[in-house]
Amino acid sequence: MCASRELIVDPGHSSAPPEIAESAAYQLPLAPHPIAAEQARVLVRLACTGWKLGDVVDVVLLVTVELVTNALKIGEVFRVAVSRQAGTVLIEVWDSSEAAPDRQRESVDRVDGRGLLLVEACSKDWGWRLEDQGGKTVWAAIDLPDTSSAMPHSLARI
Repeated sequence: MCASRELIVDPGHSSAPPEIAESAAYQLPLAPHPIAAEQARVLVRLACTGWKLGDVVDVVLLVTVELVTNALKIGEVFRVAVSRQAGTVLIEVWDSSEAAPDRQRESVDRVDGRGLLLVEACSKDWGWRLEDQGGKTVWAAIDLPDTSSAMPHSLARI
């Protein structure tokens, strides 16, 4: 993995993701194009199918698309990575901006800005870190069903 400078954004979220085995990882650079979110979905769906993740695939895809959508707003090439270790899937999205992810407050008046709220609701943990080579990585860890309760962790928090 890349070396990183740790920066704590929110005391409720750690800036370092859980350790994930490199041998079970996929990574793809993407251009800031309208089809980038779909390309990221294809990569993650292929990884999840290969790992036989079953019911958790939709949650992993939702989290991926929300993180990718934020990276698309930067307007430069970004990178999506998905990896797995035992009971956790880790999604990481690197972009060239060093600006903190903007977690909007819930509002009935807004039609956008809820992506990180969804990420928080659907993942075991999430956070971000500044990278030594520049930019930042926003990540989310999702529990797999065989390591969590009978009800998916994400649904229990919604």
